[in-house]
Amino acid sequence: MSVASFFTWKAGRSGSGERMKRKKRTKAARRRAGNISRADRHTPIAGDARQPNPPDNLTPRVPPEKPKFTRLPPLPSFEFWAFPSEAVVREPPPRVISDADRGQFEAHLRADVISSDGAGEELFVIVGLDFGTSSTKVIVRLPFEPGEPTIAIPAPAPCRSGDDPYLWQTVLWMQGDGAFAPWPEPDADVLGALKQGLIQGRARTTIPALGIREVNRVHASTAYLAFVIRYVKGWLWANRADHFRGRSPVWFVNVGIPTASYDDLHIFKSYRRIAAAALQLAKVDAPVTLEAVELFLDDPHVVQASGSDNAAEALGVAVFPEAAAEMTGFAKSSRNAPGLYLLVDVGAMTLDACMFRLNQYASRTNRYAFMAADVRPLGVDALHWFLAEGKTESGFIEQCRRTLKSVVWETKRTRDPHAEAWKPGNDVPVFLAGGGAANRLHQDVVDFIGTWLKGEIRNDGIRRLDLPMPSAIDLPEPLADFGRMAVAWGLSYPPTEIGRIDAMRDIEDIVTRTIVDSSDRFVSKDHV
Repeated sequence: MSVASFFTWKAGRSGSGERMKRKKRTKAARRRAGNISRADRHTPIAGDARQPNPPDNLTPRVPPEKPKFTRLPPLPSFEFWAFPSEAVVREPPPRVISDADRGQFEAHLRADVISSDGAGEELFVIVGLDFGTSSTKVIVRLPFEPGEPTIAIPAPAPCRSGDDPYLWQTVLWMQGDGAFAPWPEPDADVLGALKQGLIQGRARTTIPALGIREVNRVHASTAYLAFVIRYVKGWLWANRADHFRGRSPVWFVNVGIPTASYDDLHIFKSYRRIAAAALQLAKVDAPVTLEAVELFLDDPHVVQASGSDNAAEALGVAVFPEAAAEMTGFAKSSRNAPGLYLLVDVGAMTLDACMFRLNQYASRTNRYAFMAADVRPLGVDALHWFLAEGKTESGFIEQCRRTLKSVVWETKRTRDPHAEAWKPGNDVPVFLAGGGAANRLHQDVVDFIGTWLKGEIRNDGIRRLDLPMPSAIDLPEPLADFGRMAVAWGLSYPPTEIGRIDAMRDIEDIVTRTIVDSSDRFVSKDHV
């Protein structure tokens, strides 16, 4: 029998081929409809011409829906305090300077120009410059020299903050002839709140105290940093000459910026332009005037360098988030510390909070992925101005709490929702740093976040960590609190050793997954 004849014979024994196909489709449809008893398996399903209505016990399930994706709810709205524009650090600037102090100050400002002859083998010098709201801190590193000498630079005696030898008050003066001065001068105008104005969007706003002079905080910050860099170079020539004798220094400057401001390209580029102009201005032996500052700010090379939108070095200048710099010492001291961290930096005027993920690679390269950050005028001195407006300390505490809560919750909600730190049995490691880290009010705020996390996230809260004290640092004068120097220490490393920065603007949100339970969704007989 041929193959064709066989199938013709088989079809004749079983009825028509079409009827067989229909029976198979009927059985398959029944199975898909749900749990049908054995007795019902031979009952035609709905739609069959022989039984127009289904039995009452036939209630097929709707196939489960696919999981939907949704976000956790945002925190309730909150009104943050608007910092008054006239508020400044309460510590008064110096009023007078002795002839001896002024003579030494001037000598350091000119020492680099006098001593440098541009001959000899190149010497790479990195200036880690922590440009703070109330004070500026500087640490210099010679990264490619034997022993990697690293020196903390004392501030000029007349301009020290709180008699701390390493804190240079962030303030300068402007004389009637348009010349800036790094020390008090008779009848000169005091220029303060430099960094404060930059990060609060008042960089190009004319400083009102100067009357008709069109001077803004970009001008003033450039002049101030030019003085700092000149002084640092001169101090090294005068006090650490052995490192420089017979060498040709090549200067680099790393500047820190609040993490939240790093994500604002306008502020970030202003920082880079200011630092680049200041470094170039510091190389010439000429008065620091408004005209000179404007000339260097508008220099084509400076303008081109300011166009870079990442932390990489340009024209000898790199700008890093202060959090990354602050964490550099910790990351280098512990090679098994990848994960999610919260950093809370308490300054004189600002409270800077950020969450980031630290990644470490076999190449000893660190990578910082910033998830969320906020900077608010809620530092130690800011409480004075808050109370001056008739507000309460409890209100100030709530402002601080909400700053930290918003950063943590946003990270959990959309930025890194699946981190191990959120799970029961785990906690969030927290660094409390900055000049105000010892302030009881801010410490209590951080401890509150731990309690809040236990209640909201159901993890084990927080775990406080300390920044390590470096073992090798040249301290010309005793150092009471390394925590205030941690940013400058991290900034003194070459940019490639600080690590790679993933800005918040470059990281996409992660939408958390919620499973939709559809087990109780049936199709009744009324819907068939």
